Amino acid sequence: MPETTFHIPALKTQDNADAVMFELQDLPCVSQADVDLAAQTAWVSHTAMIAPEDIAAALAEAGYEAQVQG
Repeated sequence: MPETTFHIPALKTQDNADAVMFELQDLPCVSQADVDLAAQTAWVSHTAMIAPEDIAAALAEAGYEAQVQG
């Protein structure tokens, strides 16, 4: 199962982290997710049915620009 880490510069507060986690858990094909507030990252385990770019787009739509980390 693919795993992708995103850098999310807008992660500043626990409320931000909770909002990002809610968005990730609400996406289809996402099996697990974790948000690291201190590192401003989100880790996502997802099926091949959803591309990392689609996850980033969903986060951006929620107000959290996210870049895939290499």
